[in-house]
Amino acid sequence: MKEFAIYTGLRAALFAVCFAVLWFALNARLSVFPLLLLALIVSSILSIFVLRAARERLAGQIERRATKMSQRIEQARSAEDDD
Repeated sequence: MKEFAIYTGLRAALFAVCFAVLWFALNARLSVFPLLLLALIVSSILSIFVLRAARERLAGQIERRATKMSQRIEQARSAEDDD
């Protein structure tokens, strides 16, 4: 769960940075809601490139947990078959 928290925190921080930059650049032209939407779009696109390493660590953790779970299910199934 540590990788999930790190990745989520990094996504939130990237969104906050994008919003702050857009706020200072476009505050006179746009209201808050369009700035939020634009920051969401920009941070989503940037996260594909900027957060690649954190996302890969998270995916690796999820894959390991899924493998362990599959192995436990298979062990339980084979134990039932032996009975």
